[in-house]
Amino acid sequence: MPSDRDLFTEEQTMVTMSFGEHLEELRVRLILALAGLMVGVIIVFIPPLDIGKRVMTRMEAPAKRALTSFYASEYAKKRAEAEAEKAVTPNVRAQVPAESFIVALAKLAPELKLPDPEAVKGEMLDFPIRYDMSDMIGVTEKSAYQIDNSLISLGPLETITIYFFVCLVSGLVLASPWVFYQIWAFVAAGLYRHERFYVMKFLPFSLGLFIGGVLLCFTFVLPLTLAFLLDFNVWLGVAPTLRLSEWMSFATILPLVFGLAFQTPLIMLFLQRIGIFSVDDYRGKRKIAILVITIAAAVLTPGQDPISMTLLALPMILLYELGIILIARGVKGSVPARI
Repeated sequence: MPSDRDLFTEEQTMVTMSFGEHLEELRVRLILALAGLMVGVIIVFIPPLDIGKRVMTRMEAPAKRALTSFYASEYAKKRAEAEAEKAVTPNVRAQVPAESFIVALAKLAPELKLPDPEAVKGEMLDFPIRYDMSDMIGVTEKSAYQIDNSLISLGPLETITIYFFVCLVSGLVLASPWVFYQIWAFVAAGLYRHERFYVMKFLPFSLGLFIGGVLLCFTFVLPLTLAFLLDFNVWLGVAPTLRLSEWMSFATILPLVFGLAFQTPLIMLFLQRIGIFSVDDYRGKRKIAILVITIAAAVLTPGQDPISMTLLALPMILLYELGIILIARGVKGSVPARI
């Protein structure tokens, strides 16, 4: 099996490997990638750093902000409706028998000097009734600041399970440079010398695209998707309550999917550089590629909502077009001479 130094040097014209050697190379790369992942997870678990808890807090923040905004908006709507109802409500008056009123009042305040009930027998007292609709529906200014935006847990092991899952994903993100290096090194093991040049050149771009996809999903896609789902609850008249495990699974898997999907133009460019596909192939198969991207987006997104699927499919289609543009224009300095 070739060493790391051999894989990325100009000393060999071609690496000839049998099927068994390819399997051995894959085994070694997997072990090294898992070792790097283990180191990343250990770093996440270090108590002074407390990365796992910080990541969970950061990932809960979009959900809590969305719930707070949702309920505050709902309370504001109810208050506006109550104020409008109060404005159009006519004055209501009640008539009470004077005799009964004096008898009841005498029991409540015996020290008062009240007329003889017999003297007012048969007479009616007229009282105006004033009420506030907002009081009747329980909406007050104070209630708008008493919103419970906590994520709920329905099982004794649910919280610790999701915590370890978040730590695993966080460790993967920390170890992603090493993991991506092992992936590209495995690819480089069976390539020509000039093809290994592309591996070294594309490795930092691959890592940058992965991190860019993760950040885009976390800062834009997740809040937008959550806002859509909460609005759908409003449309159905259902009060939303987010479960910790479901939200954290959604908020950890989807960014990873975005990070991997953002490798599309780089993989396209790499396949063109090593002579597998041409720009005409990508252009001719555009409709099929869009269909495959749409299906992949529907399968890969952890949620069943159309928004997250669409927000993954659209960037992938744009990245596919970007790959075609990059291939058509060429990359300066990316074509070393074949030996």
